[in-house]
Amino acid sequence: MKSYALALALMLASPLAALAAPPSDAQVSRLLEVMRARQTVETMLPQIEASQQQMVEQMMAGREITPAERERLNSVIARSSAQMRKSLAWDKLEPIYRDIYRDTFDGQDTDALIAFYASPTGQRLLDKMPALMQNTMSAMQKLVVPMMQELQKDIEAEARNDAVKRKSAGAETK
Repeated sequence: MKSYALALALMLASPLAALAAPPSDAQVSRLLEVMRARQTVETMLPQIEASQQQMVEQMMAGREITPAERERLNSVIARSSAQMRKSLAWDKLEPIYRDIYRDTFDGQDTDALIAFYASPTGQRLLDKMPALMQNTMSAMQKLVVPMMQELQKDIEAEARNDAVKRKSAGAETK
């Protein structure tokens, strides 16, 4: 009876342990390689910068700005781009990617993902991913820019209201 219970416990535990085994470092490395993770990140950076520039241009549309204001705006965009490139450099992202994949997928999942991304279909998906991301970012901008413009109007209205309140408070104390 004891051997039956032990055998049953081992049979039930073995598949669960096998399924729950985290991927090895080699599996995660291979997955990141076949997914072209580094190249994807490096390809996305210029697209993010272009989207950022386009969003700023859309927000400034219809406004007349002086050359000095344009220079300051370009300086802010350049600093933002430099900070983004520093923050999203592969040497900073790779450990994060590794942890995410290791925490999300087990070894069996990782092998299946490697098989998919190494396949012609997976490679075609990766080939089309930059265009997919660009199309997604463009679609999102159409949603975000009007919200940002509304936010900017709200902030300007609040600033005007505060200025009026300060003026009237100053007039009352005189």
